[in-house]
Formats: sequence, C-alpha cells, structure tokens
Amino acid sequence: MRSGSRAVPKTLGRLLSYLKRRTQEYEVERWKGCLRACGRGVQLSPLCSIWGFEGMSIRDYSVVHQFTHIFASGGVEIGKHVMISSNCSISSVTHPVDAARRASQPLLMKPVRIEDNVWIGMGVVILPGVTIGADAVVGAGAVVTRDVPAQTVVVGNPARVLRSFGT
Repeated sequence: MRSGSRAVPKTLGRLLSYLKRRTQEYEVERWKGCLRACGRGVQLSPLCSIWGFEGMSIRDYSVVHQFTHIFASGGVEIGKHVMISSNCSISSVTHPVDAARRASQPLLMKPVRIEDNVWIGMGVVILPGVTIGADAVVGAGAVVTRDVPAQTVVVGNPARVLRSFGT
C-alpha cells in the first residue's frame, strides 16, 4: 500500500512540472511576439525579465539566460549569436542627474547596442547609451559604462580593456 500511495504524488508532481514548463514556454513565445524584432532560434529564459518589449530587438540565435533584467524602453538592440549569461542587467533608461530635471523629466532614453558574436559574462551591468562591438567579451561582474571596441575583452568596474584579439 505504501508504494502505491507514493506513486500518485510522484505522478502528480511530474504532471505539475510538465505543465509549468509548457506554461513558461508559452509565455516566452508571447514575449517574442511583443518585441520590436525577434530573429530565428532566439532563446529567452522564462526566468529573465524584460521591461519595454517594444524597444527591444534580438537577432538570430542569441540567448538571454535566467535572472537577467533588460530595461528596453529606450532601445536595446542585440545582434546575432550573442550570449548573455545569467544575472545581468542591461538598461537603456536613466534619470537626469539634476534634481529639478529629475522631477520634471523622469526618464532619459539612451539606446544600448550589442553587436554580433558578443559574449556577456555572468553578473554584468550594461549602462544606458553603451555600444558593445562585434566579437567582444565582457568578463563576469563587469560594469560597462562606455563603448566597448570590437574584438576586445573587457573586465572590471568600470570595465577596462584587458586585451584585444583578432586580425
């Protein structure tokens, strides 16, 4: 009798797990339809967060992993074959520094552009107005405050060029 009573909860648990996965897949597909543009083979983790879908475009075969937050209202453009690791923050919106302007103009829009074949390491923060050049690597935990040249590795807070590579 004991083994039979355990089978029902185990089966129910599997069913609930399956339904949760299917619901998350549906939600992600719905997100993709809300983006300004979404390429083929794009993978968005159901555990990432995107605010301002209409400001975001993501091209073919790019991946956004879990617990990454993207604030796209000011424009976020992600190229082809981009890997964005977990726990990252990408923001295209900011506030004025001047207190009087902050009260009257709550948000400033500054687009973020991530070009093709970029790898963004775990826990990276990308601030508004930044462009990350093609084939660049942003090391884990970096805070990107200014443009990153193509074919470079940047690390640190603020992110600095560690080395260049390529042709």
